[in-house]
Amino acid sequence: MDMSMRHTLLGLFLLASLFSGNAQVKYLFETPTAILRPTRYQLPIGGSVTLSCSVEGSGNWTILWYSAASFGSKEEPMTEYEGKKAIIVSQRGLYSCRGRSDSGRHTYNSDKAIIKDTLPITAILTIQPNWTRIYMSEAFTVRCEIPGGEGTYWSYDWRPERFTTYYTTNERTFYNVGWEDNGNYQCRGNMGLSLTEWSNVIPVTISFKLQPVLTVSPSWLSPGASVTLSCEIEYPSEGWSFYWYKAIPDLDIKEEAYKYELLPDGSETAQTLYIITGQTHTAAYVCRAQRGRNYYYTYYSKPKFVWSADLYSAASLTVGPVEQRLSFDFVRLTCKGNSTWWRVRKFPENSVPYCSNVWNLGESVCTLYTKASYSDDGVYWCESMSKQFSNAVNITLQDFYSGPLMVIPDDPVKKGTFVSLSCNLRIKKNFPSVAFYHNNKLIQNDSREELNFLAVSKSDEGSYKCQYSGKESPSRYMSVKSAVGPESSSFPVRMKVMNAVAFILVMMLSMNQ
Repeated sequence: MDMSMRHTLLGLFLLASLFSGNAQVKYLFETPTAILRPTRYQLPIGGSVTLSCSVEGSGNWTILWYSAASFGSKEEPMTEYEGKKAIIVSQRGLYSCRGRSDSGRHTYNSDKAIIKDTLPITAILTIQPNWTRIYMSEAFTVRCEIPGGEGTYWSYDWRPERFTTYYTTNERTFYNVGWEDNGNYQCRGNMGLSLTEWSNVIPVTISFKLQPVLTVSPSWLSPGASVTLSCEIEYPSEGWSFYWYKAIPDLDIKEEAYKYELLPDGSETAQTLYIITGQTHTAAYVCRAQRGRNYYYTYYSKPKFVWSADLYSAASLTVGPVEQRLSFDFVRLTCKGNSTWWRVRKFPENSVPYCSNVWNLGESVCTLYTKASYSDDGVYWCESMSKQFSNAVNITLQDFYSGPLMVIPDDPVKKGTFVSLSCNLRIKKNFPSVAFYHNNKLIQNDSREELNFLAVSKSDEGSYKCQYSGKESPSRYMSVKSAVGPESSSFPVRMKVMNAVAFILVMMLSMNQ
């Protein structure tokens, strides 16, 4: 075989070995890369770090070390460390390594390890505005100061980690903040291969958007008295200004029952109080607060009312007389005045009758039933589409309750039979206390609404009434009659005797045959 043929066959063998993954052949043709760890490290003051270098794959490699004093400076060999796989360094700088084989072949250089030292300086972090709470949609600015670092070019590192993007300015402003801006904030200065200590920690917690609480005093108007509105908010001295509004009934607003009109001089007041003079009719008010250079506004407060009991021709609420039914009493509330649309409103809103908050054309009539829950007690008034509030009426349903009814059989009851009398309360508490009287003498007082007789007797005859919730029922009379008369009592016995005699005679006749 000639020489050219041998070279061809050798080339084919090497090529096949390369594609088949032969490690020795790859070693001949591929150049490995040295691996250096760690690649980043900050030396504490007076501290050091161990750097290790390795080369993957087989073969004997002599490790060569290199260093540069700063970014952009020339890399110099560290001959004193030649052959060492790990070295200890205590100086800042850029370090790298590579391997050299016995035949003089070199690996690729490793990635550079950036080793920074720590300056004996601690950064100072401040926050503006320095409020106790920061609310969603507000803005805040953090500022990083380096003591004694004036006139030096610094870049800055920030925490939390999601904010570690390289920044050359010492301020960061966060606008329209949300949950993602929660965290413990810190900063440090970065100058080439030198770092300051991390700053103090400023915890930032973003709170829900704020809703102030409005109070009014007094709640009921009296002649000549002024009304004081107070807008209560957390930390009122932390940059808040206040806005004051009158609440106006509105048909077009679906989510809110009112629209708001700014009161005279009710814009950006520094005080948490606003005084109204000359108010004579029922009215509703709200407030809200604002602060910050991006004009953060709180929610509006819930409307609060000042009520007047005086009748007003443009809008009036009348309470009809109590109407009685067997199962309940009821009373009607009627809205009248200079409007074609009305609705009945109630405070508190813990339980709202079916007719409340509903706009009605013409007179609005709301029916309250005394058998309903006592949570329907409250202050009621009317509102019109012409922005009028009626007089207010404080209603306690108990005041319209005419009392229970004593339920007794209409016909006389038979002596010795079971009889049950009952007290129809017509309203009911969770744990009622019902008293029964017989001829004005108390005979039962507990939560039972029935008075039972297992075997009623003649002595149980008489007048009965019941008492519930401080009111008595009308008295009812129960009559007791004997169970059977004298003739009827002996008739069943005679019938049984006659049947027995007839049976015996039939048996005797059948035996004689």
